[in-house]
Amino acid sequence: MKRIALIAAISLATLTVAALLWRFRGAAILFALSVVLAAGVRPAIDGLEARVGRSVAVALTYIFGLALFGVFLYLVSRGVLRELDQAADRLSSAYDRLRLYGSTSRTFPTLLFGRLPPAAALYHAIGGARPTLLLDQALGATRNTIDVAARIIVVVALSAYWSTSREAFERLWLSLVPAPQRPRARDVWRAIEGAVGSHVRGEISVSVLSILALAVTFRLAHLPMPMLPALAAGLLRLVPFFGVPSAAGVAFLAGSTMGIPGGIATAVVTVVIVVFLDRIFAPRLLSARRPGPTLTVFLIVALVDAYGLIGLLFASTLAIAVESCIARMIVTHPQNARPAQTLSALRERIAASRRRLLLLPEPNAIQLAGVLARLDALAADADRPARSELG
Repeated sequence: MKRIALIAAISLATLTVAALLWRFRGAAILFALSVVLAAGVRPAIDGLEARVGRSVAVALTYIFGLALFGVFLYLVSRGVLRELDQAADRLSSAYDRLRLYGSTSRTFPTLLFGRLPPAAALYHAIGGARPTLLLDQALGATRNTIDVAARIIVVVALSAYWSTSREAFERLWLSLVPAPQRPRARDVWRAIEGAVGSHVRGEISVSVLSILALAVTFRLAHLPMPMLPALAAGLLRLVPFFGVPSAAGVAFLAGSTMGIPGGIATAVVTVVIVVFLDRIFAPRLLSARRPGPTLTVFLIVALVDAYGLIGLLFASTLAIAVESCIARMIVTHPQNARPAQTLSALRERIAASRRRLLLLPEPNAIQLAGVLARLDALAADADRPARSELG
């Protein structure tokens, strides 16, 4: 009865936690992102802690990381903002060429393209929209930007807190585990933290290096817009399964402005750089590993429905955490190996036990004599097949 009550209590607690996570999934994703960020910066903090202390190490790590992120964002934004107008002009020209080709062709798809309105009419429709509608859209974009910035600040602040007080955090959740299981639970948690941190560092490093390498390559190739396709390819590679094909497609569209051969060459270069950084550079130099595809697919289906694009990007990280947890929990601790004993050694031990029975009182000696008799019979049964094989 107690076992049934315990199982029911565990099931009810699991369902309650799942319901609470679903109800407060916005806060849960912020908490998860902060823990992931803390795991990613853990090696840098550990390296500085022995020299300057925990608090100073956390402050230096996060300040330096935010400074690098700001410099990277500034360099990328300068190139992107400068190329947006050019991209809009080229898109408008390509749109008009498609309309012109559709109006002169008689096939059904191109004839349909020929009935599209000209690009100037689209711009006029957008510019001639109601001022209140444009104002609402601008205010909505501003609110979204402020909301994203606030969420980023919350994630960074929580991550710094976990990094500073990680022992207290571990003691808090380990208090829910029975005392004999706490050492193993701590090992499982630290294995998950190490695997997730390595995966996050690898993904961020590969994306940043992909953006920089592709931007330099496209600029050397005199691509009209080098920064936009490089940024898109570096971000799209984060998408599981379809990241590299999507990056290649964006590169082909950017390179096709110089002709079809240029688009093919741009796509090939993008695939080579991204695959090299993802499959060779990251596993060898960053110790990053890729999650299993089956578990990633299941997590994508679950997380995209709950969190949208963030869930899609977070699926591979959660898959790494689940795989590390399972792999660590199924590890069996090796037991001390016992030396093998022959039948003759066992018979000697049985005979020595018989001699010791003479020193015991009669009731106990009678009971143990029966046990020794059964052991002697088992040894004799095991000895018969060996003698038959020798004979």
